[in-house]
Amino acid sequence: KASGKRPESVRFRKDRSQRKGGSAVRIPCEDPVRRRLAETAARRAAAGQDSAPVLAGLRRLNLQQLLAPAPPPRRPQDLAGAAHAVCTAAQAAARRRPGWLYAMLPPNAVWPVRAHGALIQAALLAALRGVLAQGGQGVLRCAEQGGAVWLCFQGGAPRACTAALWRRLAQECGGTAVFGTGRVFTAAARLPLCGGVPAAAPDAREALCDRYSLLYQFLGEWAALP
Repeated sequence: KASGKRPESVRFRKDRSQRKGGSAVRIPCEDPVRRRLAETAARRAAAGQDSAPVLAGLRRLNLQQLLAPAPPPRRPQDLAGAAHAVCTAAQAAARRRPGWLYAMLPPNAVWPVRAHGALIQAALLAALRGVLAQGGQGVLRCAEQGGAVWLCFQGGAPRACTAALWRRLAQECGGTAVFGTGRVFTAAARLPLCGGVPAAAPDAREALCDRYSLLYQFLGEWAALP
Protein backbone atom coordinates (compact mmCIF):
# COMPACT_ATOMS: atom_id res chain seq x y z
CA LYS A 1 0.00 0.00 0.00
CA ALA A 2 1.35 3.41 -0.98
CA SER A 3 2.13 5.61 1.98
CA GLY A 4 2.17 8.97 0.15
CA LYS A 5 5.74 9.56 1.33
CA ARG A 6 8.28 10.04 -1.39
CA PRO A 7 11.37 7.80 -1.56
CA GLU A 8 14.66 9.66 -1.36
CA SER A 9 15.98 11.10 -4.60
CA VAL A 10 19.45 9.65 -5.08
CA ARG A 11 20.26 7.04 -2.47
CA PHE A 12 18.60 5.41 0.47
CA ARG A 13 19.24 6.28 4.08
CA LYS A 14 21.56 4.06 6.06
CA ASP A 15 18.73 2.56 8.10
CA ARG A 16 20.14 -0.91 7.60
CA SER A 17 23.42 -1.87 6.01
CA GLN A 18 25.64 -4.86 5.40
CA ARG A 19 29.11 -4.56 4.01
CA LYS A 20 30.61 -6.56 1.21
CA GLY A 21 33.90 -5.57 -0.33
CA GLY A 22 33.89 -2.30 1.62
CA SER A 23 30.61 -0.99 0.17
CA ALA A 24 27.42 -0.61 2.17
CA VAL A 25 24.07 -2.07 1.15
CA ARG A 26 21.59 0.72 1.87
CA ILE A 27 17.85 0.18 1.83
CA PRO A 28 15.31 2.08 3.94
CA CYS A 29 13.28 0.00 6.40
CA GLU A 30 10.27 2.16 7.27
CA ASP A 31 7.78 -0.62 6.48
CA PRO A 32 7.69 -4.43 6.34
CA VAL A 33 8.15 -4.61 2.55
CA ARG A 34 11.31 -2.52 2.67
CA ARG A 35 12.52 -4.49 5.67
CA ARG A 36 12.16 -7.77 3.77
CA LEU A 37 13.95 -6.28 0.78
CA ALA A 38 16.77 -5.10 3.07
CA GLU A 39 17.14 -8.57 4.53
CA THR A 40 17.12 -10.15 1.07
CA ALA A 41 19.69 -7.65 -0.18
CA ALA A 42 21.98 -8.36 2.76
CA ARG A 43 21.78 -12.13 2.25
CA ARG A 44 22.39 -11.93 -1.49
CA ALA A 45 25.27 -9.47 -1.09
CA ALA A 46 26.91 -11.69 1.53
CA ALA A 47 26.58 -14.68 -0.79
CA GLY A 48 27.83 -12.76 -3.84
CA GLN A 49 24.50 -13.29 -5.63
CA ASP A 50 22.76 -11.20 -8.26
CA SER A 51 20.85 -8.23 -6.86
CA ALA A 52 18.35 -8.04 -9.76
CA PRO A 53 15.36 -9.36 -7.72
CA VAL A 54 15.93 -6.72 -5.05
CA LEU A 55 16.26 -3.95 -7.64
CA ALA A 56 13.02 -5.03 -9.32
CA GLY A 57 11.22 -5.08 -5.98
CA LEU A 58 12.46 -1.62 -5.08
CA ARG A 59 11.49 -0.27 -8.49
CA ARG A 60 7.92 -1.58 -8.13
CA LEU A 61 7.64 -0.19 -4.60
CA ASN A 62 8.98 3.24 -5.58
CA LEU A 63 6.74 3.41 -8.64
CA GLN A 64 3.74 2.79 -6.43
CA GLN A 65 4.77 5.56 -4.06
CA LEU A 66 5.77 8.06 -6.73
CA LEU A 67 2.47 7.72 -8.58
CA ALA A 68 0.41 8.20 -5.41
CA PRO A 69 -0.79 11.67 -4.31
CA ALA A 70 1.66 13.32 -1.93
CA PRO A 71 2.15 16.69 -0.25
CA PRO A 72 4.20 19.21 -2.27
CA PRO A 73 7.95 19.27 -1.59
CA ARG A 74 9.25 21.70 1.00
CA ARG A 75 11.73 23.17 -1.46
CA PRO A 76 11.70 23.33 -5.27
CA GLN A 77 14.01 21.05 -7.20
CA ASP A 78 16.49 22.09 -9.86
CA LEU A 79 15.20 20.37 -13.00
CA ALA A 80 18.33 21.20 -15.01
CA GLY A 81 20.65 19.82 -12.33
CA ALA A 82 18.59 16.67 -11.95
CA ALA A 83 18.52 16.05 -15.69
CA HIS A 84 22.29 16.56 -15.95
CA ALA A 85 22.90 14.13 -13.08
CA VAL A 86 20.60 11.45 -14.48
CA CYS A 87 22.06 11.63 -17.99
CA THR A 88 25.66 11.71 -16.74
CA ALA A 89 25.13 8.72 -14.46
CA ALA A 90 23.18 6.75 -17.09
CA GLN A 91 25.83 7.25 -19.76
CA ALA A 92 28.55 6.19 -17.32
CA ALA A 93 26.69 3.11 -16.07
CA ALA A 94 25.05 1.65 -19.18
CA ARG A 95 26.92 -0.98 -21.16
CA ARG A 96 26.20 0.66 -24.50
CA ARG A 97 28.27 2.30 -27.19
CA PRO A 98 28.55 6.10 -26.96
CA GLY A 99 25.69 7.83 -28.71
CA TRP A 100 22.78 5.81 -27.32
CA LEU A 101 21.63 8.93 -25.46
CA TYR A 102 21.67 12.43 -26.91
CA ALA A 103 20.87 15.06 -24.28
CA MET A 104 20.47 18.73 -25.19
CA LEU A 105 20.85 20.46 -21.82
CA PRO A 106 22.01 24.08 -21.54
CA PRO A 107 25.08 24.40 -19.32
CA ASN A 108 24.80 26.26 -16.00
CA ALA A 109 21.01 26.51 -16.17
CA VAL A 110 19.02 26.43 -12.93
CA TRP A 111 15.32 25.64 -13.29
CA PRO A 112 13.39 25.49 -9.99
CA VAL A 113 10.21 23.44 -10.29
CA ARG A 114 7.70 22.35 -7.65
CA ALA A 115 8.30 18.61 -7.87
CA HIS A 116 9.94 15.90 -5.81
CA GLY A 117 13.48 15.05 -6.89
CA ALA A 118 12.81 11.31 -6.95
CA LEU A 119 9.87 11.83 -9.32
CA ILE A 120 12.01 13.86 -11.76
CA GLN A 121 14.71 11.20 -11.73
CA ALA A 122 12.28 8.30 -12.08
CA ALA A 123 10.47 9.90 -15.04
CA LEU A 124 13.76 10.34 -16.91
CA LEU A 125 15.15 6.94 -15.93
CA ALA A 126 11.97 5.17 -17.01
CA ALA A 127 12.31 6.73 -20.47
CA LEU A 128 15.97 5.67 -20.62
CA ARG A 129 15.00 2.15 -19.53
CA GLY A 130 12.76 1.91 -22.58
CA VAL A 131 15.64 2.93 -24.85
CA LEU A 132 18.03 0.34 -23.39
CA ALA A 133 15.37 -2.38 -23.59
CA GLN A 134 14.51 -1.70 -27.23
CA GLY A 135 17.82 -0.41 -28.57
CA GLY A 136 18.36 2.63 -30.73
CA GLN A 137 18.86 6.16 -29.48
CA GLY A 138 17.10 8.31 -26.92
CA VAL A 139 16.93 12.08 -27.39
CA LEU A 140 16.25 14.45 -24.49
CA ARG A 141 15.65 18.15 -25.13
CA CYS A 142 15.12 20.81 -22.48
CA ALA A 143 14.45 24.51 -23.08
CA GLU A 144 13.07 27.40 -21.08
CA GLN A 145 10.24 29.37 -22.66
CA GLY A 146 7.62 31.70 -21.25
CA GLY A 147 8.17 30.99 -17.57
CA ALA A 148 8.28 27.24 -17.99
CA VAL A 149 10.60 24.46 -19.08
CA TRP A 150 9.78 22.19 -21.97
CA LEU A 151 11.03 18.67 -21.26
CA CYS A 152 10.87 16.51 -24.38
CA PHE A 153 11.95 12.92 -24.96
CA GLN A 154 11.87 10.54 -27.89
CA GLY A 155 13.12 6.98 -28.03
CA GLY A 156 12.49 3.46 -26.80
CA ALA A 157 9.29 1.49 -26.53
CA PRO A 158 6.21 3.12 -25.00
CA ARG A 159 5.51 1.80 -21.49
CA ALA A 160 2.50 2.54 -19.33
CA CYS A 161 4.60 3.31 -16.25
CA THR A 162 6.78 5.77 -18.19
CA ALA A 163 3.81 7.79 -19.41
CA ALA A 164 2.28 7.64 -15.92
CA LEU A 165 5.46 9.07 -14.35
CA TRP A 166 5.64 11.91 -16.89
CA ARG A 167 1.96 12.66 -16.39
CA ARG A 168 2.41 12.69 -12.61
CA LEU A 169 5.47 14.95 -12.90
CA ALA A 170 3.55 17.46 -15.00
CA GLN A 171 0.63 17.34 -12.57
CA GLU A 172 2.86 17.91 -9.55
CA CYS A 173 4.49 20.92 -11.23
CA GLY A 174 1.14 22.35 -12.28
CA GLY A 175 1.91 21.78 -15.95
CA THR A 176 0.81 19.53 -18.79
CA ALA A 177 2.16 16.52 -20.67
CA VAL A 178 1.32 15.14 -24.10
CA PHE A 179 2.38 11.87 -25.71
CA GLY A 180 2.83 10.48 -29.19
CA THR A 181 0.86 7.49 -30.40
CA GLY A 182 3.51 5.63 -32.41
CA ARG A 183 5.69 2.63 -31.54
CA VAL A 184 8.41 4.91 -30.15
CA PHE A 185 7.90 6.67 -26.81
CA THR A 186 7.46 10.39 -27.43
CA ALA A 187 6.61 12.84 -24.67
CA ALA A 188 6.60 16.59 -24.13
CA ALA A 189 5.96 18.15 -20.73
CA ARG A 190 5.54 21.83 -19.96
CA LEU A 191 6.72 22.37 -16.38
CA PRO A 192 6.16 25.88 -14.92
CA LEU A 193 9.08 27.44 -13.08
CA CYS A 194 8.53 28.52 -9.48
CA GLY A 195 10.11 30.89 -7.01
CA GLY A 196 12.51 29.99 -4.24
CA VAL A 197 16.00 28.57 -4.03
CA PRO A 198 16.04 24.99 -5.25
CA ALA A 199 17.54 22.15 -3.27
CA ALA A 200 21.01 21.01 -4.28
CA ALA A 201 21.03 18.97 -7.46
CA PRO A 202 21.66 15.22 -7.07
CA ASP A 203 25.20 13.94 -7.40
CA ALA A 204 25.74 11.50 -10.27
CA ARG A 205 28.72 9.97 -8.47
CA GLU A 206 26.63 9.03 -5.45
CA ALA A 207 24.06 7.30 -7.62
CA LEU A 208 26.82 5.41 -9.45
CA CYS A 209 28.34 4.18 -6.17
CA ASP A 210 25.07 2.98 -4.61
CA ARG A 211 23.87 -0.26 -6.20
CA TYR A 212 20.34 0.30 -4.85
CA SER A 213 19.92 3.86 -6.15
CA LEU A 214 17.11 4.77 -8.53
CA LEU A 215 19.69 4.61 -11.32
CA TYR A 216 20.23 0.88 -10.90
CA GLN A 217 16.61 0.16 -10.04
CA PHE A 218 15.70 1.29 -13.55
CA LEU A 219 18.87 0.57 -15.56
CA GLY A 220 20.57 -2.20 -13.56
CA GLU A 221 19.85 -4.86 -16.22
CA TRP A 222 22.13 -3.00 -18.63
CA ALA A 223 24.71 -1.65 -16.18
CA ALA A 224 27.77 -2.82 -14.32
CA LEU A 225 26.74 -2.69 -10.66
CA PRO A 226 29.18 -1.28 -8.10
